[in-house]
Amino acid sequence: MKKVTFLAMSLAVIMGTSCSSSTEEKKETTANEIAPVDEKTEVAEAISGKNLFSGKGCVACHQLENKTVGPSLKDIAAAYDGNKDGLIAFLKEEAEAIIDPAQAAVMQPQLAATKALPAEELNAIVDYILGSK
Repeated sequence: MKKVTFLAMSLAVIMGTSCSSSTEEKKETTANEIAPVDEKTEVAEAISGKNLFSGKGCVACHQLENKTVGPSLKDIAAAYDGNKDGLIAFLKEEAEAIIDPAQAAVMQPQLAATKALPAEELNAIVDYILGSK
């Protein structure tokens, strides 16, 4: 029980210190670089997912390439490759963790927040994660 309490307190401290605003680089498209409509839509969704991922505090525990408190985005993307519905189900507390189930308790307090996200936001975040291969 002491370990769970310690992990929960550690997570709270990490979340509190990492939720400062950050500036995101935005790429401007010139007249010569106009992408087809489908590419623009995918780029817009990826940017939206990335912004949501950062803005919702997910970066406190998940980094692109390195395991920190939670698994890296690349590890998550590899584990859920071709299984978008499985990742969404996990984030909605409808499925068990498939990546390091022993540490799933650390994510447990955050699942209430991800479960409450509007479907568009959750989909954008999941698309961003799965695109991080």
